[in-house]
Amino acid sequence: MANNYEIEGIPVADLNNHKWIKYMAWGSTVATALAGLVGGGYYLGNYLDSRWGTDPWLKIGLMLVGVVLGIAYLIISLSKMGKSNDES
Repeated sequence: MANNYEIEGIPVADLNNHKWIKYMAWGSTVATALAGLVGGGYYLGNYLDSRWGTDPWLKIGLMLVGVVLGIAYLIISLSKMGKSNDES
């Protein structure tokens, strides 16, 4: 028998199943980290380009470094999440 609950007359799935919250939090963390790394690369590259007169090469380079680091973070997080799901 499934644990079905009603909130204001609307049936709701099992309230003890919170895996979707974990995945939503993980997704927002990865998205924020990727945006922060690329944005940080942009602003740091913009500052260094204006200081050294290399516009736009450092900006582009550091943004690409941010993308690579973001993808690496995504891969590491996926592998850790897979291990935690296997253990539970």
